Amino acid sequence: MSNEATRYHENVHTPTEVANPDAYPPRVVKSYPGAPRHPLPWPPEKSEHRLGRQLAELGGITRAQWLTPLDMLPFTDSFEAIPDDDPLQWLVTRRPTPSGGARYSAEWYVIAGPDSEVPAGVYYYDPARHDLVRLRSGDHRSWAASRPATTILVQTNVFWRLAAKYGEMYYRLACLEAGIQVAQALVVAADEDATARLCFPDADLTELLGLDPRSEGVHAVVELVAPVPAAFEGPALSAFPRAFAAHASVLTESRPAQQPLPSASSRETERISLPHAEADLRAGTRNRRAAMRGFSGETMPIGTLATILTAYGRPVRWDLPANLVEFYCVIADVPGVPDGAYRYLPDEHQLEPVGEGGNPRQVLREASLAALTQQGARTANVWLLPVGDAEAAEERFGPRWYRVQQAAAGAALHRACLAAAAVEVAGRIQNDVLTHLLDGRLGLDGRKRSLLVAQFGTEHPAGPRPEFRLTW
Repeated sequence: MSNEATRYHENVHTPTEVANPDAYPPRVVKSYPGAPRHPLPWPPEKSEHRLGRQLAELGGITRAQWLTPLDMLPFTDSFEAIPDDDPLQWLVTRRPTPSGGARYSAEWYVIAGPDSEVPAGVYYYDPARHDLVRLRSGDHRSWAASRPATTILVQTNVFWRLAAKYGEMYYRLACLEAGIQVAQALVVAADEDATARLCFPDADLTELLGLDPRSEGVHAVVELVAPVPAAFEGPALSAFPRAFAAHASVLTESRPAQQPLPSASSRETERISLPHAEADLRAGTRNRRAAMRGFSGETMPIGTLATILTAYGRPVRWDLPANLVEFYCVIADVPGVPDGAYRYLPDEHQLEPVGEGGNPRQVLREASLAALTQQGARTANVWLLPVGDAEAAEERFGPRWYRVQQAAAGAALHRACLAAAAVEVAGRIQNDVLTHLLDGRLGLDGRKRSLLVAQFGTEHPAGPRPEFRLTW
């Protein structure tokens, strides 16, 4: 229980000082001078090229946004801290998924087989030009595939982009972002039977991609199987349930699901049942963005809460147990749900009260560092806090436990953000919250810890900023 991941988990809660941030280059797109390129159709949404469309929805530069010094104020707390090289306005580019400090440290690589939409080889996806840079020729899927995949997407993280701003905290953010990227990939590539893995031979893939493991790490693999033409289907066999069950048991054994981690039993408390509601997460990918000015403080209907929580606890197709994180939340101003802290139980679709009473907004405000997060503590309706049991995760995954647990937290919050966007609710994932200060109020014990926070509510009227969509 004393490995480096455990020490990091217990000690690094906030950004640390960066001695020489100017030593890190400002480039946010990699380059491979002289390497051959394979162009992808533009605009991606009007093309039949599935891979190009998926890559644009994962890591492409999809919109441009105008910001002013007033927009930057909640992130800096003073006008003096705002860069004055362009004091009137900034035009910033955005991508489909959130990233700590808009550093966009995530990268995507493609391992294509003979039946892929591009020639067999290993490629880097260049988001600035929306094309693929060929790194190797030939079929290299055997290095990464766990099933007969047509194409394999590999997600990496360029550590120094985050380290230049957040210091030692960069690794935590990189792991969380891996989960966000995987959640997005499983949504945008759902029609290609996408599955994800976060446990794989890291060293082999690092060598295949030609990465320096000291500055860039491989975090996730997404396997795609291209659809085949539809065949004529025979009559249903529902009249023969015993025979069907016998065959289904063989299929289940051939690809067994991850066994859940040991978990504490539910408390003997009165639960709150929620109405059934589910959003189209794919629709949420097209208008998801972080709330710029916080929330207005209006009440939230219980159906909207149920929609967000359904996505929060939704099982996904990956190699991690469904209960690697537990789904805690704090709720305020939702008619039918008393203000307080809860654990969401996805299988039962119920809320179980946890922790101490008192004013939940005040507790959240005390743990918030920045003005924008404190504003959300006063005016949002829902705060999601995925919780991980470090002891159970370490026993199952060894030194990898920290990485996969943080990724599971990031994925859960991103699914919730997509659901919120689909029903026009504002959301924001926050890194500037001292989550360890909330653990006692949530009734956590042992090595259980809250890992991250996302806020949801009605967006402040001054929140939306002028945007120009580059795609869609």
